[in-house]
Order: sequence, then structure tokens, then C-alpha cells
Amino acid sequence: MAESMYYSDRREHKRSPAANGVTAVLIASAPEVIGSVIDISMGGVKIAYHEQKNTNLDFSELKVDLISDDRFVEAIPCKNAWNYEAGDKALHGSGDLRECGIAFLDITPNQTFLLRGFINRCCRGLQANIAGPDLSSIAGNQ
Repeated sequence: MAESMYYSDRREHKRSPAANGVTAVLIASAPEVIGSVIDISMGGVKIAYHEQKNTNLDFSELKVDLISDDRFVEAIPCKNAWNYEAGDKALHGSGDLRECGIAFLDITPNQTFLLRGFINRCCRGLQANIAGPDLSSIAGNQ
């Protein structure tokens, strides 16, 4: 995307479009939210979900589980970056489709390793190959 004088992308990590079937479960003190992952990076995830009627979602303390077939990363601490109604109500029938951006927080080294592998295996496109730390100097000493 070309930068304009009104917008500049401040993301630290490149986003990769998720393959079909990648699911996110947002776990909060309120009812959990299950949605489809639209795109993902090492810094966060964009999720589409259907809003439940007559519920107040509590986005103050969140964890997210990412699931795709036999792969998963669980209990990633996160926060809600944004949340809005998605698309045309007529297109989606009930009009309750929403999208939200989730920013990962305080990811452990193990979660970082699992998340990197999850992104590399569950995303489409060339930019999905997320590199890990350079281990060549360690490998050369063996």
C-alpha cells in the first residue's frame, strides 16, 4: 500500500493473509468470541466474527487461541486495538458481522516460537515466511 500524506503504516511486523479455516477464540471474562482470522503477524491478528445479541463483551483482559487443523497456539495475552461493524448489512444478512484488531502482549519465547511456525504453515502468499532469530553462528560452533 502506498503511503499518503494522511496515512502511514506504523506496523512493526508484516501482515500475512490467513488461509481458509484459521480460527481465533478470544477468551475474556465475558462470553468467548469465535471468529475467522483474516490476517496475522507476529504483532497481532485481524478477526471477523458475528456479534452475539444482548451481550456486553469485556475486552479488558483478553487471551486468544489460534487454531488451524492440527496446529494451535493457545493463551496468547492480547488487547483489543480496534473493533467495528464490517461491510454492508444487506450483504451479510443479519448485519452483526464485525472485525477487530488484536495486538499481542508479553508473548513468551515459547509462544513466539509456536506463533512463528503457525504463521509459516497457516498463511497464504510469499510474505508468510516469517524468519526466526539467526542461529547460524551457533550452528557453526558444533
